Amino acid sequence: MATPSQPETARIDRVLAAMVASIIGLSLICFAALLIASAVGVKRADFAQGIWPTVAALPLIGLPIGFVMLIILVVLNWSRRRKNSSKTS
Repeated sequence: MATPSQPETARIDRVLAAMVASIIGLSLICFAALLIASAVGVKRADFAQGIWPTVAALPLIGLPIGFVMLIILVVLNWSRRRKNSSKTS
C-alpha cells in the first residue's frame, strides 16, 4: 500500500521542474533576443523603449531564480530518495 505523501511529493517535483524549465527557457529566449537584436543593428538607445527593458531584465532575474529552484528540486529529490532508502534497509 502506497503512503499518502508519495503522490503529493511527486506532484511537487513535477510542478517545480516545470517552473524551473519555463523560467530558465524564457530567460534564455530573452537573452537570445537581445543578442540577435544587437547583431541586427538595434541601437543602444532603442533598448530603453517599449518591451526591451523587460526583455533585458528578465535574464538577470530569471536565471538566478531558476538556478535556486533547481537546487531546491535536487535537494528535495535527494532527501526523498535518502528517506526511501532508509525505510527499505
